Amino acid sequence: MSIVIGSVPYLNGRPLMRWFTDTPQGRASGVSVVEAVPSRLAQMLEKREIAAALVSSVELFRAPGLTYAPGCAVIADGAVESVRVFSKVPVADIRRVALDTSSLTSVALTKIILRERYGLSPEYVSCPPDLQAMLADADAALLIGDLGYRDYGTAYVTLDLGAEWKTLTGLPFVYACWIGYPANLTPELIALLQTAKEWGTQNLLAIADAEHTALDETQARARHYLTDIMRYTMGYREEAALALFGAKSGITETS
Repeated sequence: MSIVIGSVPYLNGRPLMRWFTDTPQGRASGVSVVEAVPSRLAQMLEKREIAAALVSSVELFRAPGLTYAPGCAVIADGAVESVRVFSKVPVADIRRVALDTSSLTSVALTKIILRERYGLSPEYVSCPPDLQAMLADADAALLIGDLGYRDYGTAYVTLDLGAEWKTLTGLPFVYACWIGYPANLTPELIALLQTAKEWGTQNLLAIADAEHTALDETQARARHYLTDIMRYTMGYREEAALALFGAKSGITETS
C-alpha cells in the first residue's frame, strides 16, 4: 500500500499525524504525509493528488461528495487560543477586517461571529498573515494556527472565536478533520488514522516538547495548548456542531 495524505502544518494537527512519521509502525504503514496550509490541501484533494487531508472542516460543505473519517478531528470546546481576531478599535467600531485566508473555516467562523454575536457586517479583505501589516489597512485582523496562538500582548481587543462560538451555540467547534472522497478514504486508511490519533493523544507532552522550539513557544505554552485546549475525539456534540456550522456558514442547502 502506498498512500499520500495531507496535514496542516500547525501544532494542533501534530497529534493526528506524528504516528506516521515518528513510529516504526507508522513509517511501515505505506502512508506518507505532506504538509500544506488548509487552502492548498483543499486544492490537492480536489485534484485527487492526496487520498485524504486533515483540512478545514468547511471543505465538507464546499465540495460535493466528500466525507470524513469518523472519530477523530481537531476540536476545542470553548476557547481555542489559536483562531483569534485582533482589533485596534472596540468591537462595535470594526468596519474593515483583514483575513488570513489560509483557512476558509476560520474565515467563515469570523463572519458568523461578527454577524450573529455583534450585529456587524464589515468589509473583508484578504491579506498575508502578518498582524502589523494587516492592521495598517484594517480595523481588525484574523490570524490562525501557530501565528494565531502567538502572544501579542495586551495592545489589542481580542476575540477568541472558539469561545465566541461556544457562547453563541453552547457547542464545541470542529476546526479540521480527515476529509476525502469515499473511494480513497477506505476502511483500511480510516483504521490507520484512528491508530494515529490514539498514539498522538497518548503522547501529547512529548509532541509539545518536540515542537515548541521550532514554533518559538515555551514548553509550558505548547503543553498547555495540546493538553488543556485541544480535543481530538469527534462525538455526537461535535457532529451536531459541524452540521450547525455548515448551516450558519451559508454554504449548505439547509442554511
